[in-house]
Amino acid sequence: MIKEMLKQQQPVVFQTLRNALINNKIAHAYMFSGPSGTLKKEAAYLLAQSLICDSNGFACETCSTCKRIILNQYVDVKYFDGSSNSIKKEDIIRLQREFNKTGLEKSGKKVYILDHAENATPDALNSLLKFLEEPTNNMTAILIVDQMDRILPTIVSRCQNIPFTALSFDTCYNSVRNEIDTLDAFMLSHISHQKQDIISISETDDYQHARYVFKKMIDYYQTSVNQALLFIQTEGFNAKQKKYGKVCLQYVIDMLLIFFKESMRQITKCEDEWYLEALKLIQNRNINCIEIIKILMYSKDMLLKSVNLQLLIDQMLYKMKEVTR
Repeated sequence: MIKEMLKQQQPVVFQTLRNALINNKIAHAYMFSGPSGTLKKEAAYLLAQSLICDSNGFACETCSTCKRIILNQYVDVKYFDGSSNSIKKEDIIRLQREFNKTGLEKSGKKVYILDHAENATPDALNSLLKFLEEPTNNMTAILIVDQMDRILPTIVSRCQNIPFTALSFDTCYNSVRNEIDTLDAFMLSHISHQKQDIISISETDDYQHARYVFKKMIDYYQTSVNQALLFIQTEGFNAKQKKYGKVCLQYVIDMLLIFFKESMRQITKCEDEWYLEALKLIQNRNINCIEIIKILMYSKDMLLKSVNLQLLIDQMLYKMKEVTR
């Protein structure tokens, strides 16, 4: 059950929410902040269930109401996913319009969850601010954020921040290295921070394609950045097919960041033979790893905005070419 996982992995969060529920001291707005893969989304749904379920304290997680909430079938609990598409002003306005009406469920309580709230457009954040400034007793907001510095300070100040801490890389890596491919275990233990997420992500098409693109890019990059660029355009992220989007590209950038950081440090815990050989070869080339890391970080930041994916990829590789001799 989620509450047991939360108690084990995020004990401070567990105790904070438990005390609030038992003492009936619920804030009108929460901000669940911290790295991805740290049970923020799961805790948000658990809190929504707990506010509506008849159980004292945390929700039972087994009744029909709890099940409907987790399946997004409970009318008065709204979930907005900003991980792949920006949350827009129209989404917030529609939410305000719906929640200003009388609740349709018998509890009368309403909860809305904004996942990756930092990806909301400026207009959406301004509309959200107005919504938070006029709270009602039967309404609770839960904002899930990975990067608090991308949220308006005025919004942060109106929420009770609940920080989630990341599990260590070693803890994640050791828990999955014998269950999935060595390279996948290594990369995803950096990217995510929860065993269940690591295993499920490793099986997705987006991640598997990103892994393929990453390996091919490094192979080409060792000899010709032009070949790497051509590969990305024709096979990696073909502009005509548009099969893979932001989620896949973010995995690629994350893996490239890990690779070039380790190339600069000249140390790794990865045991994958291809990865170890690639590190050796790239270290023998005249490459400015610091500048490449800056380019990748900038591209990752731009990925959170509404950008042309193909143009972003082209710009990223052209800039990488400029710092590679």
